[in-house]
Amino acid sequence: MRRAGLVSGMILLAALAYAATGFVVVAPGEAVVVRRLGRTLPRAWTQGPHLGLPIGLDRRIRVRTDAVRRLEVGLGGVPGPEDEPGAGEFLTGDRNVLRARGVVQYRVADPVAFVLRAEGAERLLGRLAESALARAVARRGVDEALRAGRAAIARDAEADLASAVGRDRLDLGVAILGLSLTDARPPTEVEPAFAAAQAARSEHDRRLNEAATYAATARTLATAEAEARVAAATAKADRNIVLARARADRFHILLDQADRSRPLTVRRLYYEALRDLLPRVRRTILLTPDEPVDLSILGAEP
Repeated sequence: MRRAGLVSGMILLAALAYAATGFVVVAPGEAVVVRRLGRTLPRAWTQGPHLGLPIGLDRRIRVRTDAVRRLEVGLGGVPGPEDEPGAGEFLTGDRNVLRARGVVQYRVADPVAFVLRAEGAERLLGRLAESALARAVARRGVDEALRAGRAAIARDAEADLASAVGRDRLDLGVAILGLSLTDARPPTEVEPAFAAAQAARSEHDRRLNEAATYAATARTLATAEAEARVAAATAKADRNIVLARARADRFHILLDQADRSRPLTVRRLYYEALRDLLPRVRRTILLTPDEPVDLSILGAEP
């Protein structure tokens, strides 16, 4: 009897332990997708404690929802024996072949949808990314794709890919965080020709920059010289105006003095003229005290 009670107690403890396996704690940054008797529950368990059916009745799949996942698409180097023919090759808008590689960053946004498509989600996402990249490259020429248009190609491909994986189309349960074009180059067979063309374009751009720099420098020098000449002419004009006004004022003063005392003014002007004239004459003139000044000795007409 005691043995039967012990067995019953052990069975009860085992049943309780088995039932306790249905208690699950979900950590932060993850979700648990539950498949109950083969059927996936419509809602994933989020952070916190949850009570479900024991193991065997419930199959629980943990998915990190805060992890940033990376997926490489395309091919930058020479295809290997395991790569598909033409892997990483894209056709540009001007019908040139371009070899490119990109990186897709994404995270799980809908754990249930992601788990339901987990077996082929990443492969399908890679195909969609290649298609989006091919469409973005086809909108541009090879020169733009190799040089300044890489960022625009990545933006267009990212928008196209985000629309393709959304709920309105495939509903892969992922959110596209970004797509970057990490490498873009011509095929190896024609790489020397592209390098020569690139060098010629670089030389063309360098000469254009030098010409623009020279034009800007010459324009600056010409503007500075023109401003200097205008300033000098303005200063000279102002100086001539000041001198002319001073002479006019002196003339008016002399005229006023002549009106008041004409003989005195004439004598004054006569002495001032001699004062200015005699230093220019290289002669020595001797006069007696009572001898008048004869200007003819200075070469003046009588």
